[in-house]
Amino acid sequence: MDPKDDLTFSPAVAETLGIECALILKLYQTNKLENTSSLESIKKSIKNILVFVNENTINKSVEKLLKFELIKLDEHTKKIDYQLSQPKRNFESKRMFNEWAPNKEAAEIINMSEIDEGFCNLKLKEFKVYWIERGQRKNNWNSTFIDYLRREWAKELNSNIESPQTIDENWYPDDDVFDILNLSEITKDSALKYLREFILYWKEKGIALNTWNSKFIEHVKRRNLLNNDFGKDEENKKHIEPGKYSQDFKTRTNDNTWAKEINLD
Repeated sequence: MDPKDDLTFSPAVAETLGIECALILKLYQTNKLENTSSLESIKKSIKNILVFVNENTINKSVEKLLKFELIKLDEHTKKIDYQLSQPKRNFESKRMFNEWAPNKEAAEIINMSEIDEGFCNLKLKEFKVYWIERGQRKNNWNSTFIDYLRREWAKELNSNIESPQTIDENWYPDDDVFDILNLSEITKDSALKYLREFILYWKEKGIALNTWNSKFIEHVKRRNLLNNDFGKDEENKKHIEPGKYSQDFKTRTNDNTWAKEINLD
């Protein structure tokens, strides 16, 4: 077999579009298709080479490539001007704002990744909240969002696959946990103060979960809030001078709340 006849494709393209689309694009790039003058002729040429791929899959793959204008029908040339669209960069650095949304090119890439629309909308809100809070300027918000969305989608898929597990004694939160807590003005060092008690509590409970990161975020926020309230109470006590009452004489003499604490039954 001639090595030139081997079928190759780009892993990056296959990850985004699927293996069949990546193979077809490679055939176009290397001019291995006999006829590209019409839709039917393209499909026929592909079927003659990719005999192991069923006709329905070939049809869908070709339609997807044409939809995103990654291939062109041309009577005069077989050479395909292929380039996966990338978000256009705006070299003027800007801060994130509430009305921001991915541009057309970024939206096309997200659609090709087949990420759930509801998941995408949720992560878009989180993305904007995070970067608005940080106030950082960027000139590549579209690329930054795509990278963030792909990472979050991969985590979502993995979390659905993983079975619930009891917490390990050496469990440690993901880096994203500290980014989320930072939005509530809780530093990494402050959060880690509660890690040991969190592990001991859930280890004793023996409950199996696959959302330990979320549980830890809830635990830290709750403990931090309690500590802040306690600190305020202590501060208020300091303002009452020794030997002084916090209420006037008439209010103190009319106060009978102490009686409610006595149980006569």
